[in-house]
Amino acid sequence: MSEWRVADPTARLTDPEAADPPRETTFADAAARANFVVHAPTTLPDDCAVEAVTYRHEQPPGRPEGVSAEELGQTPWSDGNPCSVRAVVRGDGRALRIKQFLYDWAPPAAGVAPLWRTPDPEPVDCGDAMGWLGTDYEGRRGACLQRERAQIEVSVTDGEFDAGDLSAVVSGFAPADAAASRGVRQAPFHALNYWVRFGCRPPGVPHGLWDHSEPRPYDESHPVSLASLAYDPPVRPLVPVGAGGGSYNRDDGDRDDTHDRFVLDSALAFPEADAVELVFRNRANASDHLWITAAGPDSPLAPDFPPEPADQSAETRERVSLRGTDAYHAALTEEHGAWEALWAEEGVRYAAWAGPSAALDGEAFRDVIDGLGEP
Repeated sequence: MSEWRVADPTARLTDPEAADPPRETTFADAAARANFVVHAPTTLPDDCAVEAVTYRHEQPPGRPEGVSAEELGQTPWSDGNPCSVRAVVRGDGRALRIKQFLYDWAPPAAGVAPLWRTPDPEPVDCGDAMGWLGTDYEGRRGACLQRERAQIEVSVTDGEFDAGDLSAVVSGFAPADAAASRGVRQAPFHALNYWVRFGCRPPGVPHGLWDHSEPRPYDESHPVSLASLAYDPPVRPLVPVGAGGGSYNRDDGDRDDTHDRFVLDSALAFPEADAVELVFRNRANASDHLWITAAGPDSPLAPDFPPEPADQSAETRERVSLRGTDAYHAALTEEHGAWEALWAEEGVRYAAWAGPSAALDGEAFRDVIDGLGEP
């Protein structure tokens, strides 16, 4: 049974005996448990093979006395215990680490979160998604990819792998067990989100290319439907044309209506923060995402104007005219994304983030923003 389906939202990890460290497994077995679509590498250099796969299963938030974050395979940045999959790929005098998880703290930092501060990350065509090469947060050569809401990160831990090696690895990821991941594919993002389910606040992380890292107040949130947002919104939301209908359909790849590209995944209201968060996914591939935050001018989730640049390179950072007003647009690359826009209208401040995409470009992103309307 998938752990995210049966989790008790009121539970907290307080008993040292209940703390469970990561365990060795297989990609397919992890796919049946995780709150994301687990992927396996299908293309490795000739001298390399998967040496080990470990699964850190989901546990309630908490650090029992005498149990360190390291023992649980966690970071020290929070007391959350979400699940993840790690694998070691080893070859002749060289090795890679692969890590996968659901990126659910905030919009995924221009699609290059593990490579943050890499000057000019190199895009990699991964078919229906875009991957990236660069330097990871520990100064190692690395790569990353977001596919079907799975965050996939590759780091060189020993020896040398050139750009061709890493490009082949990152473009070769495929679902480990499509049948086991069916429930995750169909579930709303906020139903999968660890912090929402357990009612706890995630760490503050960069949201994108404009400086904004306010923690999302998931401990003070509740899900809302598009119908309720249309009838009685806490603040005025904006959505892409047609976003409330349809479904994700990989066989719908010929659809090319920019304004009708995205469908609503799920939405949350933050009553204390006077804001709403809406997450949309591409109808055709379920990988491309669009996040929109609408917030009152005094909300902690409202962007500052003018915004300051984040500490990540960007091909574009400029003030432009969108929706009949001044907006602040940024793009990691105009051709492949990621893209974002910040603006205000009718007393509400908006922020929109679109992840890297093989199906959008900067002009198409701006068309999506210009075409937003009320639910």
